[in-house]
Amino acid sequence: MEELRKSVPGDEPGLKALWRDVFQDDQERIDGFFEKLYTPGMAQVYLAEGRIVSAAYILKIGDFISEGSWTPCRVIHALGTHPSFRGRGFGGKVLASAVEEATRSGLGAICPTEPSLFAWFEKFGFSPVFGAMIQDCADVEIPLHGSAAVVTVRGYAALREELLHGRAYIDVDIRALEYQELLCKRSGGGLFYLVSDGVRCCAAVEKAGERALIRELIVPSGSVYNAAALASRAVGCTRFTYRTPLRQGDAFAPFAMLHTDSLKTPSGLAWFGLGLD
Repeated sequence: MEELRKSVPGDEPGLKALWRDVFQDDQERIDGFFEKLYTPGMAQVYLAEGRIVSAAYILKIGDFISEGSWTPCRVIHALGTHPSFRGRGFGGKVLASAVEEATRSGLGAICPTEPSLFAWFEKFGFSPVFGAMIQDCADVEIPLHGSAAVVTVRGYAALREELLHGRAYIDVDIRALEYQELLCKRSGGGLFYLVSDGVRCCAAVEKAGERALIRELIVPSGSVYNAAALASRAVGCTRFTYRTPLRQGDAFAPFAMLHTDSLKTPSGLAWFGLGLD
């Protein structure tokens, strides 16, 4: 028997097992998501052969802010189908149901995990609205001008809102930021307030060995490299990958997508921000 439905209490072991089989995340990371963000009913699930074989989570992550208006936005997160059940349309059914749920009272967004998925999500009404500059760098050990200090979740949220003023972006809520902070701290990173060449900036940094993964780096002006290197050195890394908003004149590089038929689509300068990845 096959069934498409919302998740219910008691589905957690099956959902965690599916997450592990699809994304190969460690148990600590999976447990962190269920501890900080998950509640029964937030996932669309597909059951076959007596178990959950496909799922997607609808996160109430915050508001989409554009041209002075605030619209509730839900992000469809961690869409995945067990490898043994792919090619049977289960993922498409889960996604269609998740889109309907996500857009019921606002906008829906999604962050594809691979470039090849953008075309597939376009078939479900998504457009690549959010851009990002993603760069891999090595610390060239030049003198840096500035400082980095750990900041609280609420401090990060306030600074982030200030730095993104005037740009279309998703205003991430406190619970999602708490989850991002958990991911950062468990890896040896954190949320940071930076001053780079006199410019106030912020960064969410995870560690992967000797590499700093700067999941969000907001630098209003000046050298992005300088700010990224400050964040990398703050967690003791010699190499770093940063993700930062596009600036005027940058070529559009899609990062995330928005589902809407009525909202005016902003430019590729719109910022999705934390992929919670």
